Amino acid sequence: MERVYLPQSDVFQVTAGASAVRHARDRIVAVAVAWGVPLAPEALGDLRVCASEVVTNALEHAGGECRVTVRWTGRRLLVEVADRSRRAPVMLAPGDELPSGRGLLMVQALAGGWEWERTENGKVVRFAFAAGAFATGAFAAGATVAGCDVALVAHSR
Repeated sequence: MERVYLPQSDVFQVTAGASAVRHARDRIVAVAVAWGVPLAPEALGDLRVCASEVVTNALEHAGGECRVTVRWTGRRLLVEVADRSRRAPVMLAPGDELPSGRGLLMVQALAGGWEWERTENGKVVRFAFAAGAFATGAFAAGATVAGCDVALVAHSR
């Protein structure tokens, strides 16, 4: 008998603070586990890294607060981080000599894709993991997130 997954969602606010990123990534992983999202332990680790990177970017570059939406479609786990900045996220090249700023490269490598869009009040950055994802490259760039009509592709400035 095949397991039937019902769509789920969780939305929460994050405000900059000493443990804000840790709490956000822990909540994202916890809801995925509680919903029974079929992700291997390696993929849950990758989800943790991607969540940390995107939430950190929002808190550091967009006013110290963001809204996180986690959605499970039954086929994909979608994470969206909305903030008040309308500035495009920047994905640095691997050879850049800066001490930081490669988080979106990690999201690209681990989730297999990401996208962003401007909204009325700022922007949203999103990435997804496919059901049954085992590890790196779990979500192919250019694929459509089921039920969300979102094609995730890497963007740079």
